[in-house]
Amino acid sequence: MKALKILGIAFGILLLLTGAGLAVGSFAADKGQSAIDQELAKTGYAGPVDGTVQSLDPTAPVIVTVTYVDPQGKTQTGQGAVAGGQPPEVGDTVSIYYSTSDPSQVMVIDVPGIGDLGGIGDILRTVAIICLTVGSVLLLAGILGLALGKKQPVPVAPGPAWSATAATGAALSASAVSARAIAVPGEVIPDLI
Repeated sequence: MKALKILGIAFGILLLLTGAGLAVGSFAADKGQSAIDQELAKTGYAGPVDGTVQSLDPTAPVIVTVTYVDPQGKTQTGQGAVAGGQPPEVGDTVSIYYSTSDPSQVMVIDVPGIGDLGGIGDILRTVAIICLTVGSVLLLAGILGLALGKKQPVPVAPGPAWSATAATGAALSASAVSARAIAVPGEVIPDLI
């Protein structure tokens, strides 16, 4: 049982370290997404927003036509090149950046991981919270189990078995001794001292 408590402590520490690493990764992914957004904003593009591919021109570079909803809630249609990765299929949902001056100009970012670093950061953050919570519970349970755990009692060797006749005999001899002590006051009975 003690081994389980020690394993709980060890796994708790490992999960806490993993959760901390994932939290750092989440922070880095958010910073990366912020840097991409800032660089694209300097060139006049906003996003990312989800768009649905309506048509596809497979010539190099691949040009797609997408529909998307801008932050004002207006449905827009735009056309632009696919930046990296495999070209999407008609009907796919892709991450796009649109020109703020001309919403019909879009750029499809379809590079794995770069298209939506914010989404990756959210997933990492969620897993980090789960790891930190489970790790804390395991660590606390293991420490409390070791600190407050019951000690194993030392087994007592069994004594001679008492039978009903032996118990009756002991009771009779005790009553005889007490009757003798009453009958002869002042006499010392050596068996009782």
